[in-house]
Parts: sequence; C-alpha cells; structure tokens
Amino acid sequence: MLKNIIMVTIVTVLMIFVILLYLIRTNEQAFEEQVDVQLRGITSQLDNTLQMADGVALQLAASRQVIQVFDGLRSYEGNNNYFVDNSSVNYELTENMIPYMLKQNFYRRISLFDKKQNLAYVGNLVDYGFLKKDCPDQSVFEDTAAYFQQSGKARLFRADRADPFVKAEVPTVSVLREIKNYQLIPSECLGYVMVQIDFDSFSHYEKLLGKDTECFILSQDKRELLYSFQSERNADSVKGLLDYPVGSVHKGLYCELEELPEYGICVFIVSKNTSLIVSMVYTFMWTLLILGAVILIILIGQIQIIKRTTQPIAQMCDMLEGLQVDENFQEIPIVATQDVDELRQLNLAFDGLVKNLKLSMEKVMISKVNEIQSQMFAMQSQMNPHFIHNILTIISGMAGTDEEEKIPEICEKLSDMIRYTTNYTASYGELKDEIRHAENYLELMKVRYEDKFRYTMVYVGERQECLLPKFIVQPLLENCFAHAFNTKAFPWEIFVQIFVSEKCWEIEIRDNGGGLQEEKLEQLKRELEQMRLRDMNELVQELKIGGLSIRNVYARLYIAYGEDMIFDMKSNENGTCITVGGKYENTGDGGGG
Repeated sequence: MLKNIIMVTIVTVLMIFVILLYLIRTNEQAFEEQVDVQLRGITSQLDNTLQMADGVALQLAASRQVIQVFDGLRSYEGNNNYFVDNSSVNYELTENMIPYMLKQNFYRRISLFDKKQNLAYVGNLVDYGFLKKDCPDQSVFEDTAAYFQQSGKARLFRADRADPFVKAEVPTVSVLREIKNYQLIPSECLGYVMVQIDFDSFSHYEKLLGKDTECFILSQDKRELLYSFQSERNADSVKGLLDYPVGSVHKGLYCELEELPEYGICVFIVSKNTSLIVSMVYTFMWTLLILGAVILIILIGQIQIIKRTTQPIAQMCDMLEGLQVDENFQEIPIVATQDVDELRQLNLAFDGLVKNLKLSMEKVMISKVNEIQSQMFAMQSQMNPHFIHNILTIISGMAGTDEEEKIPEICEKLSDMIRYTTNYTASYGELKDEIRHAENYLELMKVRYEDKFRYTMVYVGERQECLLPKFIVQPLLENCFAHAFNTKAFPWEIFVQIFVSEKCWEIEIRDNGGGLQEEKLEQLKRELEQMRLRDMNELVQELKIGGLSIRNVYARLYIAYGEDMIFDMKSNENGTCITVGGKYENTGDGGGG
C-alpha cells in the first residue's frame, strides 16, 4: 500500500510539474508577445509622427516663396541675421509656416536657415545670440551642411539631447530638408528646413504601455537617454539594463530593443511579468492542496479496496478451480494449494480458461467451415443432373437426323463438362476452367443451332486469373436458353465479359432475349434478397433439380462472399443483363488466385 501511495504521489508531482512548466511557458510567450506589441506600437507612432514632420519639411523646401527668398540670400553678406533686418520678408515666410505649425500642435519649432546663419522660424523662441549671428554653438549649421554635402541623401533626421537653438536642455528630434530649386539642373542648395519635435510631446504614447512596462528613447549609439515613459530610472540605471540579454527574461525583467537608425534613435522597452509571479504562487499553493488530497484519497481507497477484494478473490479462486465447462472445453488447471497469492491463483485460472476457450472456438470455426463447404457441394451437385438431362435431350433429338454426325463432337465436349462438374475435391476453381466449362456449353449450343446462335467472350483488365466458386457461369448461360430465348426469334446472341482486378472479379452475361416484365423482375429481386434471411440448410433443400438457376447461383455467391458478393440484374424488351462477382478478402478459400 505504501509503495502505491509513493508511486502515485511521484506521478502526480511529475504531472503537476509538467503542467506548471507548460503554464509558465505559455504565460511567458503571451507576455513576450504583449511586450513586443507595445514596442511595435511605440515605434509605429514615432515613425508616423516623424514621417509627418518630414512631409512638412519637404513641402516648405519645395515652396516657391521660400526658394525665391533664399535664392536672394546668396548675395547677402551682412553681419546681422537677414530676417531681423528685413522684417517684411520674415513676416511673409512665417505667415507661410504658421499653418503647418497650427495643423500639428506638437511641433516645437519650424525653422528656415542657410549656411550663413540667417534664420527665420515659428514656434518656441530662440536665444538672442542666434538672431545676432554670433551664437556660441554653430554646430547645427555646420553639421547640417556637412551631412548633405557628404551623404548625398535628401533628408536628415537628428536627435539632440538639448535644443540647438536654446541654452536650456530640452531633448528634441528633428527632420531637415534642403531648400533647392529643382527646376534647375543641377540645382544648388540654398538653405535648409528644420522641423523640431519635443520628446515631451510623445508622452501620450504611454497609453500603449502596460502598467509594469518602462520605455526609453536612446540616442543611436545608446550613450544618451533622450526620454523615458513610465520610469524614474536615470541614465546609468538604463545603461545597466542594456547589458541584459535582449528578447528573454533576465532577473524577472523582459528587455527588447528596436533600433531606428534612419531617425538616429533606439526604443528600449523593459517589463516585469508580475502576472507570472502571482500565477506561480497560486499554482504552488494549489499543487500542495491537490497533492495532499490525492494522497488522502489514495490512502482511503487502498484500505477500502483491500477489505473488499481479498475475500471475493479467494472465493473466485475456489469457484474457478472447480468450474466444469461443456465437452468442447478442457478442465481448468487446479492451482497448488500451498500458493497463497490470491491474485496469482486467479491469473493462472483465467489463463487456463482462455486456452480452453481458444480450443473451443477453433473447433466451432472448423465445424462452421465444414458446414459451409458441405452447403456449397450440395448446391453444386443439384445443378449436375439438371444440366445432363438437358444435353441428353439435345443428343436424343439429333439422333436419326441430318445432324447425327455432330453427336461425337457433342459427346466429347459433354465428357469434359461432366468431369468438371463431378469433381468435388474443392468448391472453388480457377477462372480459366470455369470459362472453358461455360464455353463448352456455348459450343454445344452452337452445334445445335448453327448460325441461328452467336456468342462473344471477352476479357477486360490486366489480370486474367483468380479463384471463384465452381459452376457459376454455365447455369446463367443455360438460363438464357431456358427462359430468355423462349419468345425471341432467331438469331440469338449472348455476350460474356470477364473482369479481374486485385480486389474482385466480375462476369457480365448479356442476351438479346425477350426480357422480363418489370413486375416479375422486381419480384425476383425481392425473392433473392429474402434468401439472405433464410437458413442455409433449408435453402439447400428447397433448391430442387429444375429450379431457377439464378437462385442457385445467388445462394452460392452469398455463402462464399456474404455482403461482399456482387449480383446485379437488369432486363427490358431488348434483353437481360446479369452481373455476378465477389471481393477476395472475405473469401474463405482465398479467391485472390
């Protein structure tokens, strides 16, 4: 009992452990997919926003008014900002830029400038030094000019830790386009359009993140922290997180990084799977409860089983030891009394019982096969006197007439047919012998009726050999002369088609006789179907000599093939067509050939 409890406990623990691992892995996959969706949502929103800003920059760079103004600036050599000294021109440009600024209120500033630091803008104010062209930091002008000269690209995205036009540290991301007159080839760079966006304007993207997810926008080289979503971490803490493996859980955190090199930034996302921790705690608690309940149930069940089974098993052993079965069974072996293992005694007793049952079933099977074989032989023997009687009648009619010289030929064929029909060594024969027997009969009819009768025999299919019940075809041919041709004028015709495949054989017999009326045909089909419900011994006794050959053939096919027999009968005023056959696999004699 203790062994069973230990085994069941181990199996239960293993099952729970496997289920727990599956739940954890499933939870992790769902969690990782959820974080990846959040990351894709952030990057998609950033991409859309920056592409919209690029569209604004492109429209202004291609503006005819802007091109004309900056084309005129090429000859300006003043020390002050041109747009400060020419307020009317500045007004016209800013008036053109304001609609873009109002359309997207998250833009920080839209600026137009050239290499000489002439600057016009709308949006957040710039420091005074830029207006005097004596600003201490000129990198925005120099870097922009150098980029477009060296790269040959049409646009520039740049992320800045601080707004280049003010002294305050305000992180921005900008898109720049060259101002060119594209109608001239080659076109010369006249200046630049710069659309700036505060990273703070992306704060509404937090709604795309889960409550336990932190998101950071970093510079392309990952050295500078530009913006944070839902996080109070400083730059050093974020750099430490960058050392964690990306795309997997490490120290309870799942980290994923998406680089956007076109925009000069990276999106770094960090999330804690708190639901997994809660799930593991609950699972562990339930595991302990279930394990305790299982052990208790097993303990109670084992005690009850032992009490209830010990006495019945002993009684069953006694009963089986003295059990006597009918004469088809051998006596069940008696177990040695010194063996006190009740289960072993029961096993040995049942083992003997199974052996005896097997022997009994084999005897019943052999008896059944012999019975079916006897039925086949009995039904075959019923056809012989009937057939011989008809042939002898033909010979008698030919004696003393002009056809008397045909009698030896008829007798030779008749002798061959009688040898075939009186051979009872087997109820199955080869197809070639069965067809030869049928062809002998047709030749006898040909001798008797000469040109008044014609027949055709053809094979279809690749195979031409198999085993089938003997004496199947000739009775159906005889039925044509006995019934089909009674009301039909000469010439008489019979067509025989033989088909053999790997699974079944079929023989079709078609005549040009008068056919059966529809009512008689349906009545005959019903009688044939009813034969399946009859006892075979009674059926054999009822099929007397001179009975309808079709019934005999139908009965023998059913005995041989059961539900796998093939029998079909069609008739009209142009003749009758009968198809007979069977499938090999359920044939007791292995009709596959």
